[in-house]
Amino acid sequence: MALIGKIRNNSWIIIVMLALGLGGFIVMDMVSAGARSGGNQFTIGEVNGEKLDWNEFQRTERILYPNSSGDTYGQRNYIWDYMVEEQLLKEEGEALGLNVGEEELEELQFGNRVSPIITRNFRDPNTGQLDRASLDQIRTNLGTGNLQPQIEEFWNFQKKEIVKDRLQSKLSNLIKKTIYTPTWMAQQLQAEQGSSIDFTYVLVPYDQVNDDEVELTDDDYKAWMKENAGAIDMKEEMRHVDFVVFNVIPTAEDSALVRDAFTETIEAFKTTENDSQFVENNFGVLDAEYFKKEDLSELIADTVFTLPAGTVYGPYIEGASYVAAKVIDKKVIPDSVDSRHILIRATTQNELIAAMAKLDSVKTVIEAGVAPFDSMAMKISQDGSGPTGGELGWSAAGRMVKPFNDMLFYTAEPGELNIVVSQFGVHLVEVTDRKYISNEEGVRLAFLEAPIVPSEATQAEIYDDALEFCGQNRTLDELKEDLADRPELSLESAQGLTANGYQFSNLGSGGTSRDIIRWAFEPGVKPGMVSPDVYVYDEPNLFYNSRYVVAGLRAVVEAGVLSVDDVKESFRNKVMAKKKGEILAARITSQDLDAVASQFGVAVDTFNNVNFNMSYLQGLGNENRVIGKVTSLSNGQVAGPIAGVSGVYLVKVIHRTEASLSTDISSFRGQLTATSRNGVDSRLIEAIRSTADIEDFRYNFY
Repeated sequence: MALIGKIRNNSWIIIVMLALGLGGFIVMDMVSAGARSGGNQFTIGEVNGEKLDWNEFQRTERILYPNSSGDTYGQRNYIWDYMVEEQLLKEEGEALGLNVGEEELEELQFGNRVSPIITRNFRDPNTGQLDRASLDQIRTNLGTGNLQPQIEEFWNFQKKEIVKDRLQSKLSNLIKKTIYTPTWMAQQLQAEQGSSIDFTYVLVPYDQVNDDEVELTDDDYKAWMKENAGAIDMKEEMRHVDFVVFNVIPTAEDSALVRDAFTETIEAFKTTENDSQFVENNFGVLDAEYFKKEDLSELIADTVFTLPAGTVYGPYIEGASYVAAKVIDKKVIPDSVDSRHILIRATTQNELIAAMAKLDSVKTVIEAGVAPFDSMAMKISQDGSGPTGGELGWSAAGRMVKPFNDMLFYTAEPGELNIVVSQFGVHLVEVTDRKYISNEEGVRLAFLEAPIVPSEATQAEIYDDALEFCGQNRTLDELKEDLADRPELSLESAQGLTANGYQFSNLGSGGTSRDIIRWAFEPGVKPGMVSPDVYVYDEPNLFYNSRYVVAGLRAVVEAGVLSVDDVKESFRNKVMAKKKGEILAARITSQDLDAVASQFGVAVDTFNNVNFNMSYLQGLGNENRVIGKVTSLSNGQVAGPIAGVSGVYLVKVIHRTEASLSTDISSFRGQLTATSRNGVDSRLIEAIRSTADIEDFRYNFY
């Protein structure tokens, strides 16, 4: 007790000690982060020795994606690529004497030949043309303090985008000028493209050989590595992670709880005097549409047409929800409607208000007989129907956008004037005639839905199970051994994860996936270790924990040329396919396609019009070996077995058509050169990046 009293009387000592300890941790973390990111805790990466600043990265994110609810990691990838490319283009420009001067930049922002960046950001949505008025207004107010700070900041960033885009364009054009196609190459390509081959083939799939029939040795892996040297040169260090998913599934008790609560809502639904308000308050659906029988689920299609208006049917289960449907009305729906309209375009709230007010005045003028509908349409309608008096002609249901369609077929009466808003603007509409051919009845329904979700107790119970499983199995070997007694669980794998990745197997992208990957790349994590944390994936729309994941690091694959052991981890399936191909090839002892087809229980099939420049066979995929072989054969020749992507092939050429070469090769040569030049824009940046020294420290920051 005396000790506790002394502590209370000297609590300031504890506060100081805690502050010093916390400060020490912070300093250690800053030093550690600095060591991992080139000695500067604010360096997110380096390009050929030039540092990329974390603060600049964050500033760019704030400018480009303010209040964004989109794919955060995808957006950050875009910013990273932008910053890397900007630095690379700056260096290339300086080396070649390319730049963007002040006068040129001014012309690109405000002149007669503005940058595509300006055209993209300042396009008038109504006309599709450059919004010169907005551009001139910004030009007048830049730097005066009259613009909002966000606009000034955005404009300064946009200037950098324009310079980057212009430098890239200059460099691309410079490279295009160097591309030339010699005559001999044009003649060869013309011959290859002009020739065509028809051939029959037999495909024996690799799964004709069971995995347990194949014994892979180190020599098999080494042989595959020799043939695929490019595939085993890894540019980045990677991780392979094994994981177990605990799916959170509602129990029968959860379903009963949802049903009981929903039943109470349905009772109130039956007696409400305001269906529209009730549906809105309970997140249901009620619109103007009248459904025909074929438009409805089989669960209710027959029943609802027998019920009187005001009746509620349900609850019934559809998908993973309880649903109730209330019959609002029934009537015969026209098969087609003749109509006319006056359209005022509107894209902003102010334009919408002005358009509605204007058409309301026009409606009054027409109804009072002061002016006819067609003459008003000719004067003010802002679409192609104006010259014809707004006539839209006859239309079947579903041909117009939904608000317009619903008004025509379900709410409007012939001769009435109605105002409706669509994605195109505001319409004043008149139904002039209707046709009833099938006389089919439609029913208007209001729907309520209650998703069957796991209760908090169920989520907690499954989480506790995952937590216990994680705590008891601290290595992958222990985890696999435990799974033998848990048939409801399975071990899954995520291959080839990179340090800055955010997509984790079939579990998708996002914060949780990123957390697993970050753990796998922590310095102290070794193969065989299981993460101490259970990772939680949320159901994004219904806001409950849908999956709990226990993850373990299976393998680390260093950057550079893979070892045999690494190939065993990453490419076993491909080596297995190669070995199966050898086994199947040994079993194919005939060059008769029908005999081989009969031997393996497969069919003989045909491909027509194949040439050497093709890389894809419809239905088979990228079978380059097959294409290369058949294009070298003469009529009647048989070749095989050929180990392809899908299996082993036997092929026979049945008809070969040689090219009819043009005497004027210059035109074809020009086409080839143009095609090559057009490819520069898409390949330029990647080519520059491939030779650059890029250090990526993003994993230290997010």
